[in-house]
Amino acid sequence: MTTGQSAEQLPSLPETASEAPASSPPPDLVAFLASLLELQVSLSGAVGGVVYLFGAGSRKAGVVAQHDPEAKFLNDAVMARLERMGYEACIAGDAGPGRVESLEMAKTGAMYGEATSRSVLASVLRVDGRTEGASLLVMPDRWSGNAQGLLRTLALTSANFEAFLWRAQCLAEAEQKIQLREAIELLDAGQQGQSAAAMAAILCHELKRRFACARVSIGLEWRGAIRLEAVSGADEIDRRSPAIRTIEGAMEECATQDIEVLYPPPEALEHDPGERRVTRAHGELSRRYGPAAILSLPLRVEGDLVGVALLERAADDPFPAGAIPLLRLVAETAGPALWTRRLADRGIIAVTRDRLLDLGDGIVGPRHTAAKLIALGVLIVLVLAAAVPIPSRVPASVEIRADVTRTVVPPFRGYLESVRVKPGDRVNAGDVLGVMRTDDLRLQLAEAMHRRDAAEAERDQAMSRGENAKVRMLNAQTQGYDAAIGLLQDRIERATLRSPINGVVSRGDLDQFVGASVESTQALFEVVGDGRIARLQVDERDVRRLRTGQEGWISLNATPGERLAVRVDRVTPAAEAVQGRNVYIADAIITDAGRAETLSPGSTGVARLCDGLTTTLAWLMRPLVDEIRLRWWL
Repeated sequence: MTTGQSAEQLPSLPETASEAPASSPPPDLVAFLASLLELQVSLSGAVGGVVYLFGAGSRKAGVVAQHDPEAKFLNDAVMARLERMGYEACIAGDAGPGRVESLEMAKTGAMYGEATSRSVLASVLRVDGRTEGASLLVMPDRWSGNAQGLLRTLALTSANFEAFLWRAQCLAEAEQKIQLREAIELLDAGQQGQSAAAMAAILCHELKRRFACARVSIGLEWRGAIRLEAVSGADEIDRRSPAIRTIEGAMEECATQDIEVLYPPPEALEHDPGERRVTRAHGELSRRYGPAAILSLPLRVEGDLVGVALLERAADDPFPAGAIPLLRLVAETAGPALWTRRLADRGIIAVTRDRLLDLGDGIVGPRHTAAKLIALGVLIVLVLAAAVPIPSRVPASVEIRADVTRTVVPPFRGYLESVRVKPGDRVNAGDVLGVMRTDDLRLQLAEAMHRRDAAEAERDQAMSRGENAKVRMLNAQTQGYDAAIGLLQDRIERATLRSPINGVVSRGDLDQFVGASVESTQALFEVVGDGRIARLQVDERDVRRLRTGQEGWISLNATPGERLAVRVDRVTPAAEAVQGRNVYIADAIITDAGRAETLSPGSTGVARLCDGLTTTLAWLMRPLVDEIRLRWWL
């Protein structure tokens, strides 16, 4: 294609600046495209180029980046022609690496309007198969290179555009996840409260701390009005205080409008009639106890307003725009939790009254036939659950253990010379597992033997001279040297680490520690025997149903479809704390010895031990009955 016509002769583009939305690409996208264009110009040897983006959504079409190092040829006429080329390349949407265009432009230094023709390489920018734009590179005069090869190279670099957009989308999703995490953390912190008031107080404290607020207040609906439930920094609420009444008035103002209120309102909202809010009570609160920036957020449950959260910050430090969506999310999640806790705080008389009224209306009334049929079905199920016997099981978690486990530690502090085995190797009792370096010990042994020989020679000379006192002293030294020699020989012998039992090495991958220093308390190898036992962990609430000789089955996570019969052999008399709960440990024998040998130590699963017969209702109600007995000493 040859584009030698002037800018005035070009037909108008469908996405012109006047017809497209006013928004432009984000600055980070423009900077990325500029760097991508600079890279493509450097790789291709072009004299310059532009990046054209196709109009999509709120983005207007046009050239968003250009590169003209010498500022020689990218004038208005050339820019218009390159923009046309970019538009046509996007419309064509070639499946190949790109296309080669021809651009006629005035020859530098020429007279009488002489023109020269230059090649333009158009590489399409695609995202998920859609054409989003094109890179147009102007090649040097009389360029005759491998156009298709360059286009393939440019297509590879253009893939960075799609990666950039995906990365931007991931960052946006990460920001949303951070906001969701903040809301969940606030809700989790509030769940620690034992009542609605305590939960509201915790939320007030957390909101004040996390969002640098001067004061945070939460009020809940009570008999048609908003009643203050908690204020940050206050353990008790004096409802006769003017400040409390002013805060409740601002909450009532927000509840009446049933929409969030920001004071002082931004100028952009003041000029939009649909976004205006009544802020008299908020202004009164700011004037009397401020000045302050105030944000009131409705608390809703299934669309019904149940309370208001009011946050105050210093007037010179208003709420940032990014914090308001997060606070809105917090209000949406905290509202149902607070109201549910408020309902749970009702007394038994109020709850019973409400339930009886609802039940009587449902039974006597002519409506809700389907609900009555469901209730009848539930009643039948309850009767069957209370009458039909089922096997009773004691649940437990299980871990396969070796019946014998031995740990091999170095006999002294020293250096590891060699390792003879690796985890998984089968060894017999007495097999060498590793060797400690004994160079220093052998030197000490040679020195001790030399000193002993010298002492013996000196003793013999003293005996020949009849010096009995010196002979006795040298005899004592010789005995000391003999003891030291024996000790050194024993340490040299024990420097060879041997397996104490027959079995398999379960731990001891020490190749990277050869030559390193090891301590005498450091476990180097672990050897497990061939036998297997099932280590059961039974909750303390079920230990009264656990006894020696009890039979049952285990199912491992590795083989959930298989069951192995076990028999309880030993129950520890003391409980242990495991993952925050008290459990009793019991060792069970796997009755099928042939299958037991094929199990791997460390495998986990579940166990069910036989405990006679029970009913479904008794099985379901047992935890509740136990809790009631524990609470009421029945």
